[in-house]
Amino acid sequence: MANLTEISIGVRKTVLYLGILLIFFLILKFIIGLAIQYYKTTHQPLPTIPNVLFGKLPKPIFIKGAVSSTGMTFTLQNIEGRPPETTASGKVYAMPKKSYTFESGEEAKKLAKSLGFEELPIIDTVYYYYTKQSDPNLTLFVDGTNLNFQLKYNYLSDISIFKIGRISGLDEVINNVRSYLSSRNLFDDTILNGNVTSEILIYDDRLKKLVPASSLSTTQAVRINYFRKEIDGMNVLPEEFDKSFNYVIYMPASGKPPNNISEISYIFWPIDMLNFATYPLISAEEAYQALTGGSAFVINRGDNSNEIIIRKIYPAYYDTSAPQPYLQPIFVFEGDNNFAAYYPAVRPEYLE
Repeated sequence: MANLTEISIGVRKTVLYLGILLIFFLILKFIIGLAIQYYKTTHQPLPTIPNVLFGKLPKPIFIKGAVSSTGMTFTLQNIEGRPPETTASGKVYAMPKKSYTFESGEEAKKLAKSLGFEELPIIDTVYYYYTKQSDPNLTLFVDGTNLNFQLKYNYLSDISIFKIGRISGLDEVINNVRSYLSSRNLFDDTILNGNVTSEILIYDDRLKKLVPASSLSTTQAVRINYFRKEIDGMNVLPEEFDKSFNYVIYMPASGKPPNNISEISYIFWPIDMLNFATYPLISAEEAYQALTGGSAFVINRGDNSNEIIIRKIYPAYYDTSAPQPYLQPIFVFEGDNNFAAYYPAVRPEYLE
């Protein structure tokens, strides 16, 4: 039977062996880590070369009200403290045009009927104009080629509409409007199920238009903006950045416009998700240099002087109310006090 001295010697030897094994394991782990890092460094896959299959692309056409960023001073204050890292290439999608057929005209009439217009339209080539006989303030325009449409109630001829009803909550309004659009298949799913924002409005009798309301208690109308779903993890932004050309204006005026809706704007240009090309893109650093150099397009100056703080720089896709042949990436600059600016992301040598 071992005495205490022998046991103590055995424990010390065991601890020593375990220590040697631990050191050996750590050294081996370090050597393996270096080997893996070396392999990854020397066996990087070759970068994919953009195929530029569509040839030179037309430059994006930004909203007419956009001004250049010249004369403004910018300070970048984002999380990174510098323009973020972005990919060197990106996808550009084809946006095919639709052609008018006899079936298109029939579809336009079905659309009008779903909105409550039984009257015969005035037809100008592919355009259909409806006026509600029971209420001439309510009109409908339908583009028969693509079924884009605008329904509008002329509230300037009937401002009493603003004295009828109250808005109890935005969620209820958004849900009711969504149900109305969905039940009639009025909006494409990529828009109806995309990002949704709302604005509370009040009628300004002096300006004769709807303006932002100060609180829900004073709200007389709600504008609901519908934006396309993200593509490739990027937002799809319209010309006015925070205002979509796909929108609904809701007024709680029972018995007037259909379902308390005084205006619907639907402008949808299809995107062929299977038909795309890849193009070289400028970096976020180059885009920021374009902004500070006066070449970017200011979409919304917001409540700013000539000194503007930029909080975000990121790529997005650019959608327009007018048809365009391709959906292209752009860089977006967001700043304090609602500042927003755009700049093309495709390298300039591939734009014309």
